Amino acid sequence: MGFDHFLYLVRVHTSLTRPYQFILSGYPKEWYNHYFEAGYLNIDPIVDHCLKSKHIIPIIWDDSVFKSEAAARLWGEAGEFGLASGASFGVHGRNGEAALLSLATSRKPGPARSDIVAAIGIAQLLTCYLHEAIACLVLSKEVIPVERDLTAREKECLLWAGDGKTSWEIAKILGVSERTITFHVQNAYHKLGVSNRQHAIARALSLGLISPCSTPSTTNRARGSSLTSLPMRPAVQ
Repeated sequence: MGFDHFLYLVRVHTSLTRPYQFILSGYPKEWYNHYFEAGYLNIDPIVDHCLKSKHIIPIIWDDSVFKSEAAARLWGEAGEFGLASGASFGVHGRNGEAALLSLATSRKPGPARSDIVAAIGIAQLLTCYLHEAIACLVLSKEVIPVERDLTAREKECLLWAGDGKTSWEIAKILGVSERTITFHVQNAYHKLGVSNRQHAIARALSLGLISPCSTPSTTNRARGSSLTSLPMRPAVQ
């Protein structure tokens, strides 16, 4: 396709603070090391576009992309290592992961642009195939193993728990026993590979298994059940 270098990066939010990250680099080793030592990952507009903002539209490197002073410095230094121009492609997987593939050339942006534009279609397809291969060969083995098929009831329990409800309160809202709620919550712990309620909620949120806008579709809730309408929990004798 006329590119000299590539870099594939995937980020899986197995944790809210320490996401799993895998990188397959075809960049010059000196630039790769300098990039991370300088903290450029945190200011790179390509990472922001493809991973943080989760855009799937390819982005061609030019002055409008690297417009801040820090980003312009990053791009200028990249050019010194043979990454003068290129394009980046974002892809987002079924398990909540976000990935990007950057293809770079030592040619200047002006002369290289027409060739980059011509390669956009096949490069986007390559990104999808590469991501699927990495997901099968690497992510399924290296990422913390979790079962992502939480049942509707398990998700519902975690949503209510995330809203500050105790197991007793959730039981009253759903019209089941407290023991049943404990059973579903502990099943969720096992599937998510965690040991407490807070961690289960955080991991389910980071993996996209539940979300704040999700609405538990329960009969009691549909009838307007709320915490204020719940009876007082009997005191322990």
